[in-house]
Amino acid sequence: MNTSRDTAAEGELPASAYPHHQVFKSDAAAAPTGLLFDSRNYAVMAISHPPNSETPDLNNDKDGDRVLMLLAGDLTLQIGESRFRLDAGDAVEIPRGVCFGRTRSRAGAHILLVRGKTPRSFAMYR
Repeated sequence: MNTSRDTAAEGELPASAYPHHQVFKSDAAAAPTGLLFDSRNYAVMAISHPPNSETPDLNNDKDGDRVLMLLAGDLTLQIGESRFRLDAGDAVEIPRGVCFGRTRSRAGAHILLVRGKTPRSFAMYR
């Protein structure tokens, strides 16, 4: 069976040749793990929840809206006063200032979380 590494086109380099991170590498600990890419306009976090994991905290970010995409697994997530059950492929928008968190995953979950940032050049106009 050929893998994508076996069938790479001539001239293509492996991802390891470019500065990058292994996104969903986990040591199978009981707590979620993740990786943050941070720029001036947005932040991206890839989060891996092991099976049968929970996070008790609620977050309230006043700096930017968020989009959470469940790439694989299952996730129960509190947004505002309600709890939502997400399946692989589901995405939710979490507006700035809305509390979210208190997650639970039975099978484990791979999440991509993107957070917009308020442009600093316009901060003086708020």
